[in-house]
Amino acid sequence: MNKEQELEQLVQEVKAITINVPPLFELFVTLFSILTSIVLFAYPDMIYSYPARLYTHMMYLMPQYVWALCFFVACLLKAVGLLVGINWLRIVGLLGSAALYIALTVCYAIDFPSLGAITFSCMTIFTILSIPLVKHTTIRHKAE
Repeated sequence: MNKEQELEQLVQEVKAITINVPPLFELFVTLFSILTSIVLFAYPDMIYSYPARLYTHMMYLMPQYVWALCFFVACLLKAVGLLVGINWLRIVGLLGSAALYIALTVCYAIDFPSLGAITFSCMTIFTILSIPLVKHTTIRHKAE
């Protein structure tokens, strides 16, 4: 075997190596979406009764049950995608979460300064940054 064939074989072996890295931020976003939807479903009048202007801005965009449903759908897409190993479901779920976080960032930013604007803007950034990592991460362990 000449040097070029050996190098080509080495490159193919390196490409074939898969490192299973858990998608920690995606797991966090999924858990956050689950907990947010539970709170919004469990306290159906929370947005209506709270005097903060944030909730007025949120209500301008959509009713509370729609917020809850959106968070729930996003977390289901990510969770099912993670469990079954369907990457496009994970990507759609992450895009949905990013859209929700952008909306919440804007709602909080209207009454800036607020910690919510900072929190949700960071969550938006990291959600978007984690989308290209979907193909490199999994929660499954491959037996060798």
